[in-house]
Amino acid sequence: MSETTPKRKRYSIEFTSDAAKALKDMAEEDNTTAAELVRRAVNFYQVKLEAKREHKRILLEREDGVKEWVMI
Repeated sequence: MSETTPKRKRYSIEFTSDAAKALKDMAEEDNTTAAELVRRAVNFYQVKLEAKREHKRILLEREDGVKEWVMI
């Protein structure tokens, strides 16, 4: 690994059968891996925590302009 590549840590996670199926289905829909989805979820959670600390809201906006905020 190069000096700029962050080191990785391996984890083993157990999911219920429903959660494992949901993860598999989401990965297939997004054409990615389950591991990548978990990495993205961790990243989103970091954004969520930062927003909470800074008293901000996360907004979702539909193509028609309707906005709704995500409860954090």
